[in-house]
Amino acid sequence: MILNNIINLDNNYYLKIVNNPEDLNRDITNIENINLFKVLKKKKLLLKIDFKNINKKQYKRILKKLLFVRKRISKSKIGTPENPKINLGYLVNYDEKNKEQNDFILAINAIFYNTRYERYNYIYDKACDYLDSYFYGKNLCDFKDNQCGGKRGTSSLIGCCRHYKNMFLGPISMKSNFIPCEHLKSDYTCGAKCISCKLFTCDYLNKKGIKFRIREILILDTFFNPLQKYVIKYGVFTPKDKIMKRIMIL
Repeated sequence: MILNNIINLDNNYYLKIVNNPEDLNRDITNIENINLFKVLKKKKLLLKIDFKNINKKQYKRILKKLLFVRKRISKSKIGTPENPKINLGYLVNYDEKNKEQNDFILAINAIFYNTRYERYNYIYDKACDYLDSYFYGKNLCDFKDNQCGGKRGTSSLIGCCRHYKNMFLGPISMKSNFIPCEHLKSDYTCGAKCISCKLFTCDYLNKKGIKFRIREILILDTFFNPLQKYVIKYGVFTPKDKIMKRIMIL
């Protein structure tokens, strides 16, 4: 939310939108050129983010460098205190309707959480919000009479929310039952907040051109390593707390 040319971030930080960047002082670091040596020399991390000078292909590299710097300087050297908040820097040539720019700002917000768990929790929730918003009010799965387009003509009334469960019937024999997801609530909403399920798209949706890839979601692609991404991609039918525990140890 923009108020008086201010974008409020979490943890008492904010970014200020400016129209005359030539008036900014010399303590500022251009985010596209950020490195630890320059920040230590200035004894302050105060950012200038000019969207005219950076493009989407640079976002991931810049964010990783910013995270590296953030981890290696004290909190007292971040931004300019302006009670009760801290000015983290300035936005130039910012378009509030530009999704890519807003995704970049969300990722900056993630960097300035105090702990890795807080950062991951924020990223997880924001990614889920994005995936949910993609479907809200659109009926992309073409549900009719509680049946999705992909299951039309079958007896299934729960879409993708079912899976195989193994039942051991002895030391060597095994049987698999196809059962509804344990986290599917009576109103057919999900009680697990499973990011893996939200990322999944079936063949029916794929044919409509709907497919989610982690590499195309900036906050997921930037902050997680390959093993963590594997858990996020394939941990279907798993509650958020269990997925969080797994990615925290990887």
